[in-house]
Amino acid sequence: MQLLVEISQIFMTTFLLAMFMPIFWIVLSLVYMQYRRQAATEEKLFGRSINRVGRQMLLSIGLGVLGGFAASVILIFVGLSLEQIGLYFIWPVALLLLLVNPRYLCFSYAGGIVAVVVLVARHVVVPLFPVVTQYTVVEALLKIHIPALLVLIGLLHLIEALLIYVGGHWGSSPIYLKSTGGEVVGAFSLQRFWPMPLVALMIALVAQTEIVGVNMPEWWPILQSTLQPGDGQSLQYMVIPVAAGLGYADMALSSTPRERSAFSARLLALYSAILLIIAVGSEYVPWLILPGILFAPLGHELLILHGKKMEDSRPPRFRSTESGVSLMMVLPGTAAHEAGLIDADLITKVNGEPVTDSRNLIQKIEDSYFMVLLEGMRAGNPFSLVMKKRYREETKNGNLEHIRLKPQSAYYMVHRGADLGLIPVPAPDSPVYLEIRKSEPLGVLKNLLRKLKI
Repeated sequence: MQLLVEISQIFMTTFLLAMFMPIFWIVLSLVYMQYRRQAATEEKLFGRSINRVGRQMLLSIGLGVLGGFAASVILIFVGLSLEQIGLYFIWPVALLLLLVNPRYLCFSYAGGIVAVVVLVARHVVVPLFPVVTQYTVVEALLKIHIPALLVLIGLLHLIEALLIYVGGHWGSSPIYLKSTGGEVVGAFSLQRFWPMPLVALMIALVAQTEIVGVNMPEWWPILQSTLQPGDGQSLQYMVIPVAAGLGYADMALSSTPRERSAFSARLLALYSAILLIIAVGSEYVPWLILPGILFAPLGHELLILHGKKMEDSRPPRFRSTESGVSLMMVLPGTAAHEAGLIDADLITKVNGEPVTDSRNLIQKIEDSYFMVLLEGMRAGNPFSLVMKKRYREETKNGNLEHIRLKPQSAYYMVHRGADLGLIPVPAPDSPVYLEIRKSEPLGVLKNLLRKLKI
């Protein structure tokens, strides 16, 4: 019991220190920038920020801290050290892959490349050119324990899968897209980012007489280090605070945000479980190392392609129909919310007159007096309610919160609907939509060079 108390005290102190490290605050600033970019898109499309940046940050930090705590406990329990997992090599490779395509900024791809380089160095380069072992970089590369590296990739993706399942749908942002057939349809952009404080291990060779700290059980670590002590030496493990970040980006086109995030989380958890089994097995069955190295990037790529294929193979969920106008989202604290409207309501009539599309719906509400009678269907059952028109810019003293758009603007009806709290599915020929462009190979690098005028 005394041993557990001492280990817990050291662990908690280091974990708290991780949240005050500059690198953790750098990750926080990057997360903030991503949420600000999302809010700017919402403001342009709907005239208001639908997901408040402050709330987004608090939710991300909360889940990120829990995820980081769980990952740290497992890392310490297994006994993975920074030298074993090659983190110093993975990050530079990941940043280089970012220049090729942003979606390759993932440890599954970078870790797979590093593992291949380690295998080539051990079995090809070093036997042919033994002198290269004198270089510090090569020496550090050869210390990487490939099973430990695969465990790290599997563990981080397992934590990511749990975070996606719990909160991947939080803060989903409604958007309008133009399909390949030319029809404008609704969708939800899912973007979540989690800053993670971590506790990591470092190993040093010290004289046995200089060993200090807590004596760990004989069975620990589970994954042994490749660093072998000499005569009179022993391995000294030290805990250090570090930080990382996980991200999730997806699109809910034919499913709800919750359905989409749950589906992605299950796929990612399956990938993680398979990779972890292979990684731990390769510690005892060496020939499993090669399948593990190949599965890390290729399995992740197949996971993404399969998920996208499943989503694109079904018809869009948020599209205009002849039976009425479906609501993608009802914004809290607005006139629509106070009237009792909820997400997925189908509005068929306004003041007894049928509605044909989203612009027709908002126009009929605009032409109405203070009280508006709305009729429709909810979960297969008819409903009717009265909405009191109250736009966002109306305040108690009669001042305007923002400058109203001119009625001639293409965004006018969309903004007016959002002011009432209504985010309906778009009209098929809506002039307001976003274009999702495919990432250009080396696009990040080209943009950087363009800004630098090189």
